[in-house]
Amino acid sequence: MGWIEGALGAGLIVSLGLSGGLLRRVAALERQGRHRAAAGATTPGESALQQVGLVRYQAYHDVGGDHSFALALLDSRGSGVVVNSLYHRDRCRVYAKPVHDWRSEITLTDEEQAAIEQARAAESLDNSPSGR
Repeated sequence: MGWIEGALGAGLIVSLGLSGGLLRRVAALERQGRHRAAAGATTPGESALQQVGLVRYQAYHDVGGDHSFALALLDSRGSGVVVNSLYHRDRCRVYAKPVHDWRSEITLTDEEQAAIEQARAAESLDNSPSGR
């Protein structure tokens, strides 16, 4: 293997490690938030990260597994960011798009839109009488 392939492989390993770490951290934050809510903690401010939607998918037909993902990180008003990570054997690309009022001015992929809708559905469950 040449030095270029080695560098690409090392970069991919670092990217995957960071992506996995990000997913684990977001999951931990979500668990902490749900635990605090169940314990009767005070409600966070409207602009605090409250709504999370995660959609895993297979971006390329020649790569097995659902290693790509769209992650919506939003506040109670549907503002924040949607992050999309496209995994392929020889590269991993990460994109971020701003979201305001549950929409983005930048065209969203189906997976990004699904992550936002998942976050929005969690918002409606949290505001239901049984979610309080």
